Amino acid sequence: MQRVLVGVSGGIAAYKIPDLIRDLKRQNFQVKVILTPFAENFVTKLTFATISDGAYTDEDWKDKPLLHIELARWADVFLIAPATANTVGKIKNGIADNLLLTTILAHKKPLLIAPAMNTVMYKSPQVQENLRKLKEWNHIIIEPEFGVLACEEVGEGKLASKERLIDWIHYSLEPKDLKGLKVLITCGATREFIDPVRYLSNLSSGEMGFSLARVARWKGAKVKVIAGHTSAPEPPEVEIIRVNTTQEMREEVLRHYDWADVVVMNAAVSDFRPAKVSQKKIKKQEKLTLELVKNPDILEELGKKKKHQFLVGFALESENLLEYGKEKLQRKNLDMLIANPIKSMGSKDHEGLLITPEGVEEFSFPTKLESARFIWNKIAQRLSKRP
Repeated sequence: MQRVLVGVSGGIAAYKIPDLIRDLKRQNFQVKVILTPFAENFVTKLTFATISDGAYTDEDWKDKPLLHIELARWADVFLIAPATANTVGKIKNGIADNLLLTTILAHKKPLLIAPAMNTVMYKSPQVQENLRKLKEWNHIIIEPEFGVLACEEVGEGKLASKERLIDWIHYSLEPKDLKGLKVLITCGATREFIDPVRYLSNLSSGEMGFSLARVARWKGAKVKVIAGHTSAPEPPEVEIIRVNTTQEMREEVLRHYDWADVVVMNAAVSDFRPAKVSQKKIKKQEKLTLELVKNPDILEELGKKKKHQFLVGFALESENLLEYGKEKLQRKNLDMLIANPIKSMGSKDHEGLLITPEGVEEFSFPTKLESARFIWNKIAQRLSKRP
């Protein structure tokens, strides 16, 4: 179980941290908390002690003089949230006048700093220079967001969302075995319009593709996602290019194909589209006949154009999973194919076959995030063997 140490300094955004801790605990992290003296004015130590694996203040430090060393050694990652202008400045200058700041100096593993303050303070040259220097020291600065602040001003300075904070924690803990690689992922469902309000589509939520994007970023890759319609939450810190139709997806994929080192085609594209699209809403009638024409096979086209890319396809089948999967791997010139049964579409869990020219491996995971990590580990292994 991985261990997260959360440092809370004295800003109004401290009230958001208990909710963050609950989510970290739900994801099976161990969490301990250090509060600065001013942080206790916003949220009590008792609150944090109740929901975490331990909460500490300067009073505890008096009784245990080596507490800062103990906590620094315990933590796999150290998140400072919210980080006030005062705390940011003291971290940059090596000041250690409370338990939180002293623990930071004793901590050798990843340090994540999430500033939160008034927008004028945040944009001040002093704060910006301090953050720039901390970045130079390879600390991770989780940039604040734009929004309405506690002072009712509107601008940058709002504490990063808990989803972004958790995503950066995962990033800091994940081995960087895709570092330097450029990854292109497609996901979601395309829509083929019949008229201005109706379309043909499917049940894809985009969760598998977004999970692949999250894990690829955590592993150090630069990630672009070309997404059709999705209902799953978008991954933070990832470039997402939105499309509607299969033809639009094809155009975007081809535009970015030469850029990519690894291409993962997870989108549930429509195999057919209406031969004609009505420019007006079709009126209700007893019977309607649609003539469909075949859409281009984007994955097969990529296989023919492949140069340096490691190309991964997905196949959804209702029968003969292995037989059809092997045939598609060869016919489309793929390096890897993930073959899934129909029940995988729109579900939370994920199972199937991972097929390569060298063999077949069956897998099953309770979440698509775990499945994504499994797939990327296999891709990384294959890439490491390339000349």
